[in-house]
Amino acid sequence: MINTDISAWYDAIAKKAGVSRGDAKEVLDRNSIKPIIRPAVPQRVRILSLRFTGKKAGILNDEIDFEWKDLGPGLHAIVSDSNFRGKTTLLRFMQLGLVGRSSLAKDMERWFETMTLRFSVDNDVFETRIQDFHAQRGTLVQLKNSREFVVSTFQDATSFETAMETFFFDKLGLNSTRIVVNQKGKDIAQDHGWLWLSSVLAIDPNPENIFGDSPAGVGGMETYLMRMFIGLPWVGTHTTIKAAIKGIGIQGERAGQAAARSQSAARQRLTELEAEREKVGKRLAGPDRVEAVVSRERTAIHRLAAVSAEIHALTRRHADLAFDLSAAEEAVTYAVRERHGFDEARQAGAVFRLLRPEYCPSCDEVFTDDLREERQQHHDCIVCGRQEPKGEEDLTGVREALVEREDDAKSQFGKLKGTQKKLEGDLTTKKAEREGLEIELTNLQKEIAASDAPTEAWKETLKLDAQIEEVRRLTGGEAPASNDDLKVLNAADAVTTSFFADEQKAILADVAAEATKFARSFGMIMLESIEFQGTRMKLRKAGGQQYFGDCQPGERKRLKIATVLAMLRVSEARGVGRHPGLLFIDSPRTDETVDDNVSEIVKGLAALSDEMPYVQVFVTSLAVPAVLEHVSCDNVRKSREDEWMW
Repeated sequence: MINTDISAWYDAIAKKAGVSRGDAKEVLDRNSIKPIIRPAVPQRVRILSLRFTGKKAGILNDEIDFEWKDLGPGLHAIVSDSNFRGKTTLLRFMQLGLVGRSSLAKDMERWFETMTLRFSVDNDVFETRIQDFHAQRGTLVQLKNSREFVVSTFQDATSFETAMETFFFDKLGLNSTRIVVNQKGKDIAQDHGWLWLSSVLAIDPNPENIFGDSPAGVGGMETYLMRMFIGLPWVGTHTTIKAAIKGIGIQGERAGQAAARSQSAARQRLTELEAEREKVGKRLAGPDRVEAVVSRERTAIHRLAAVSAEIHALTRRHADLAFDLSAAEEAVTYAVRERHGFDEARQAGAVFRLLRPEYCPSCDEVFTDDLREERQQHHDCIVCGRQEPKGEEDLTGVREALVEREDDAKSQFGKLKGTQKKLEGDLTTKKAEREGLEIELTNLQKEIAASDAPTEAWKETLKLDAQIEEVRRLTGGEAPASNDDLKVLNAADAVTTSFFADEQKAILADVAAEATKFARSFGMIMLESIEFQGTRMKLRKAGGQQYFGDCQPGERKRLKIATVLAMLRVSEARGVGRHPGLLFIDSPRTDETVDDNVSEIVKGLAALSDEMPYVQVFVTSLAVPAVLEHVSCDNVRKSREDEWMW
């Protein structure tokens, strides 16, 4: 069972790489790697009709109006009595209507004006209509409930190809992938889409590999096609990971080459700079008064910068101190005022107690001598009757505290004033020093300006020294830094493979068993078994072993047809797969010398209608009995009386 748990995929990659999940996801996102696990539900494509118009050029000069309609499933034969009569052109037109790119002979393309290909994807019917063949302008429409719905329009060859790619990617659950291929000794990352994927529909007379038409072993293209069309999820993701790993390798290799070139150029430049420096040094050889002055200037500049920084710091401290002084001054004022208030209040109380009122100031009650004497004996106030204070000794501690607080405030204020005075002295000293340095710098610069020639030589020396130091660093020969992304990408490669490896092995085993049966039905009676080692096919024949690439062309054709049909049968049985069930087989007799062999291939294909009614096959051939005996007359398109197909 294939693991399709995306969360588990991220976790497994992070664990294997020894990084956090967030870091792993960041690396994958940065390299445009997404978990693609679209379900591979089989969608079957079938050609329903083909029509094209135009006019032949040259000595033929005939009008073209070809139509082939009411096409159903099963085997269809396109035959003629002679070669080069337009059989392959019919296949090319069908492929053009599905793929969006013409593979017709260039000298023939100008003959055609319009083309209409009607086809179905499962039960949905569509038409590719080219209104202007030269400009590749037309529309893709869906026919439904006696109505037409425009799926897309195209104005040129590029938009035509894009329209068909978008359509079939959506319908068949496919996606483009980036694969690194080697071209002229250089690895180049290429994006491959529907045009390349659709190569699984065609069986060439002399196939080089089992899946598609790409050269075997190039960038893993054959492996990707196999995995994509047997219906494995994670295929697009895994291929993108492989391309990213390869891409980083390309970048590292290029960086290494660039570094080597850079170091070589740097060493050459270093030699040139050192020679120039030696020449300038000779001009400055011996004691040089200007150089000494410049040295003094440099020292003065450094001192001026330091003094300016000190003045800035002292100014800030002075400003902060002014704030503290203001606060201390307020504290002294408050303490003095508080102590004065206390003394005045105590003195006022004593004065009032010496007074001898004759009557109450509030109610005019007259105080008699007896009442006054009685209250004075008890130390009561003659006016309110409250007990008078026993003495001033109870307030002595309060006044001492106030006096102490006042003294502390004055002491703190005095210290701050002293600090302020010292700061102001330091500021005055530093400002004077700064003014002196500025005057010194002005005088030094005037002295330098009076000796331009030595100064220019000295400046050139400084410039050359800086350049030499910089170039010398470039000759260090350090290797390019390793790419940390590789750790995560290699982990992603291993994890993703583990998610579908067992299922791939099981499916390929089923495909191998079915392919063996089909190949035997095509006349390979000595074939005992087929085994897939990745995309490499190993055969056991008559007790010996042989690989696909070592077989004769006719055998390779039969084996490839058998493999595609086996994939379709396994796909239908398992309910997964992306091959559309449509095949174009061009001239199966080209590499056959015995009609019986051709008969076996066609006979095996004709029997598909009973076992695989969802498959449609178009085959081109000469009109020989070996073909015509096994194909229904209704499914044969024969050349006209003039021997041309159209």
